[in-house]
Amino acid sequence: MKVKSLPVSLVTTVLLISVSLLTPAFAQSAQASYTVNLSSFSLHVTYPSVVLPGEAVNVTVQGGPRASYVYLQTLTVTIYYADVAGLHQLASQTLVSNPANSYAYYGTSGNFSKSFTVNVPQDTPRTSLVALFSETTQSNNYYNYYNYDYGPYPFSYWYYRDPIFYSFYPSYSASTDQAISPLSYVKATTPEYVTLQSEYQNLQQQLNQTQAQNQQLQTTITQQNAMISQQNQQLTSATTTAQTYQTVAAVFVIIAVALAALSIYQMRSKEKTKKISESAATK
Repeated sequence: MKVKSLPVSLVTTVLLISVSLLTPAFAQSAQASYTVNLSSFSLHVTYPSVVLPGEAVNVTVQGGPRASYVYLQTLTVTIYYADVAGLHQLASQTLVSNPANSYAYYGTSGNFSKSFTVNVPQDTPRTSLVALFSETTQSNNYYNYYNYDYGPYPFSYWYYRDPIFYSFYPSYSASTDQAISPLSYVKATTPEYVTLQSEYQNLQQQLNQTQAQNQQLQTTITQQNAMISQQNQQLTSATTTAQTYQTVAAVFVIIAVALAALSIYQMRSKEKTKKISESAATK
C-alpha cells in the first residue's frame, strides 16, 4: 500500500487561500460550494461562506467514484486555519470507514452524502478555514487462471487436455490521495478594528456630550429669548405709557398757557377800564 505524505507546501497553499479570502465581501452568510477531485473520488463540498467566532460550521460532502470498480475504504477530513503564526489544526473526522479487501463494496455506483459540524473557537482570528480530504481506495484488478488436466499418472508435461474451466480472482491495489478545499471565512475582529471601535466609541461619547451641551445652550437661549421678549413687551408698554403722559402733559401745558394768557388779558382789561374811569372823573 502506497501512502502519500502530507504535502510540504500545505501551509503555503492554505495561507494563499486565506489571503485570497481575507476581504470581507459578504454581508450575509450565504452558502458556497467547492469541488474536490481526488484520484478515485470526486467530492462536492457545501459550506457557509462566512461565520463568526463561536459559531458552528455545517459542511455537507457529496461524493462519487471517478472510475469503475473503485472501492472507498476510508475518507477523512481535517480542518485547519492559518494565521501569521502558521497552520493550526481545528478538527479531524472520519467520514467513511469500510472494511478492507471487501469484494462486496466494489462497483460503479458508490455515491454517498455525509455531513459534519465544526465549532469555531471564540478566539479564532480573522482567517479562512480549509479542509484537507484524504482518501484510501482499492481498485479491483482481475487476472485469468487456467486449470489444465494432464491426464492420468504418469503423464508428460507436453501432453495436456483443453482447460476444463476458466476463473477470475481479484487482485486488490490500495492507494491514497489528498486534496484541499476552502471552507468558511471567519469574520473575526482584528486589532485594528478594536482600536477603531474604541476610537469610535470615544468620539461617540464626545459627540453625545457636545449634543447635550448644545441642547442645554439651546434651552438657555430659548429662556433668554423669552425674557428678552417679555422685556420688550414691558418696554413697549412703558413707551406707550410715557407717550400718553407726554400727551397729557402737553395738553396741561397748553391749558395752563391759555389760562395764563386769559388771566393776563383780564388783568390788563381791568386796568384799562380803571384808567378810563379815572380819566373821565378828572374831567
